[in-house]
Amino acid sequence: MITNNENLIKLFPGEFEFIDSGFSTGLENMRFDSERVTLCSKGLVMPMLRVYGWSPWAVSLGANQNEDEINHDEAQKRNIDIVRRPTGGRAVLHADELTYSVVLNLPNGMAAHDAYREIHLFLMSALEKLGCELGFVKSKPDFRSLYKKDDLAVSCFASSARYEIEWEGRKVVGSAQRLFGKTLLQHGSILLGSGHEQLAYLISNSTPEQTEKILQFTDSHSATLTQACGKQVTYQDCSDVINDNI
Repeated sequence: MITNNENLIKLFPGEFEFIDSGFSTGLENMRFDSERVTLCSKGLVMPMLRVYGWSPWAVSLGANQNEDEINHDEAQKRNIDIVRRPTGGRAVLHADELTYSVVLNLPNGMAAHDAYREIHLFLMSALEKLGCELGFVKSKPDFRSLYKKDDLAVSCFASSARYEIEWEGRKVVGSAQRLFGKTLLQHGSILLGSGHEQLAYLISNSTPEQTEKILQFTDSHSATLTQACGKQVTYQDCSDVINDNI
């Protein structure tokens, strides 16, 4: 399709493909994104903006994150998959959410952090059509200090990076990106409803007190679109406004 959104024109000067691939396993979702990067880097496919969901729920680990941080036995008991992302960042429990992914060869003169900002500008303009007021994280957080707090550092939603989308100071969209040469993969979780906070129960060697602390911390640092909009927001609602905003 041809883009007409101002922010997307900067990212996709020509044609790109919008895909709503629905719900798949964690392995299939990560395989799709990774294969698209390879094909895009070779010029065999158009750039892509994809939305998708996870069935069953899954924990995705950052590319360099220690998988022992997650209790695999507890995840299995809860029918939650564990998969590794090709991007960095911390663990995410993909529950009631819509995930987006962007794959493109960076336009001349654009850096990865520029693309990060433009993608979030586009997403925010789309999501606000659901009836909520969102904003950007303005300052750069102190990740070094956060990661010293081992019981809080496991989760992606423990803090917000600059230009991430928030509501009333709480993170709504958690994103990660990685460059493969000049080909960018950026994907992220758009929280629709609760579920992501249950990552607290999956952290290895966590005491009940630590679990409760992580639950409270996650609740105070993240928000869902259902909360922001004051009404239930479904996967289809979110997919539609993103598609309509292109």
